[in-house]
Amino acid sequence: MIDQNWFTEKYFHQDVATSFRVKEVLHTERSEYQKIEVLETHGVGRLLLLDGKTMVSEKDEFVYHEVMGHIPTMVHPNPKNVLIIGGGDGGIVREFVKHPNLERIDLVEIDERVIEVSKQYFPDCTSGLSDKRVNVRPQDGVEYIKSFKNFFDIIIIDSTDPEDFAAGLFTKEFYTFVSEALTENGIMMAQTENPFYDEWGIKKFYDNLREVYPVVASFTGPMLIYPGVFWTFAFASKGVKPTSIVESRMPFMEKLQANLKWYNMDWHKGAFNLSNIHKKVTGC
Repeated sequence: MIDQNWFTEKYFHQDVATSFRVKEVLHTERSEYQKIEVLETHGVGRLLLLDGKTMVSEKDEFVYHEVMGHIPTMVHPNPKNVLIIGGGDGGIVREFVKHPNLERIDLVEIDERVIEVSKQYFPDCTSGLSDKRVNVRPQDGVEYIKSFKNFFDIIIIDSTDPEDFAAGLFTKEFYTFVSEALTENGIMMAQTENPFYDEWGIKKFYDNLREVYPVVASFTGPMLIYPGVFWTFAFASKGVKPTSIVESRMPFMEKLQANLKWYNMDWHKGAFNLSNIHKKVTGC
């Protein structure tokens, strides 16, 4: 809601809110799927909203995108094919294309307008979409993944909150489709909300994952624009451990991480050490 030059997002059963002072409304439209807005703010720069909820800001987008792109790439023994479901802003693709060993990166975003709006207003995020390895598919990710078996080494679920058309991306049935599409050493990752403001029942997400994957872990990263800042992410695999960084890839990352804003291998190794509240809420 934008009122008197402030945008306010309410959450946790409408009892808590976060506000951003707005300089200018840069874009607003209603696509086939949702309302898309871009605001220029004083505190976090450009801010992308989908149906009135914060998705991406210039101030903190690198945290989300770097952890999703580099954690699985650094622990998978030989990643070649990657699938990202959602993520129309392109930020995760931008991080994956920094890895020359990857051969194919599919971006499946149900709302093509999110991609086009992001190209216009968040060009740094979408800079990787022109890489020749990237295939942009504007279609339903659930249906797309059903057509693959034992193909992708890494699958990233970059979804909005688990409601409306995104609700199906948090179910045991969907996680099973993901597992079937993954190779023997396959890894999937997903955002899993805030453990303090647990509107969605985070433990259920992790229980669903544990019914499908032998390895399930969780970690956190600070997201300034998301409810409560303290944000959780899930790592699930068919056997690969989240902190087992592949030694042969370390020299490459030592050079790359010097130009990253959040990720480095020291942080990676410690990220999966959890607080008591995090353990309790996720069951990890």
